[in-house]
Amino acid sequence: MIEFDRKQGIGGSDATRLYQGDWLELWEEKTNAAEPADLSDVLPVQMGIHTESFNIFWFTKQTGLQVDGKQETFFHDKYKFMYAHVDGLILGEDKAILECKHTNAFSNPKKVADKYKAQLQHYLMVTGYPKVYVSMFFGNMKYEVMEVTEDKEFQEQLLNAEILFWHFVQKKKRPPEYI
Repeated sequence: MIEFDRKQGIGGSDATRLYQGDWLELWEEKTNAAEPADLSDVLPVQMGIHTESFNIFWFTKQTGLQVDGKQETFFHDKYKFMYAHVDGLILGEDKAILECKHTNAFSNPKKVADKYKAQLQHYLMVTGYPKVYVSMFFGNMKYEVMEVTEDKEFQEQLLNAEILFWHFVQKKKRPPEYI
């Protein structure tokens, strides 16, 4: 895995923040005007990190699909500032990414798909993979797998937003408030 500074590009979580309209705070972080939030004491974030290997094991057990569970970082072929740090890759003929989520017991696949749409489409766009499996724990009583495929129209809009945002970062020009 390539080590790099998250401030040097746009990853999947950043894509979600752009999609949600959090341009100014993200811009401040990328230009060193502000420090990113410390997530080391955020329980849901830490639960997701610490259950990821079990999530991969459970996905394999439930689907029969084999996963390369080492995290890997990809960079977009044309826009090197765009990266994807994926949880795993499906081995064999079924070329796909695996993304692991551990969310609250009251959520559902539709909510997860909506919440992480930009991240998932960003990953597909950066890697060139045709689909991503989202392996989801809902609390500790429910498990589901969702398959997400490319949405080219959404990806085009996301790509344009990321290029524009990165222009503001490189020029150290504050993005307009209305974005």
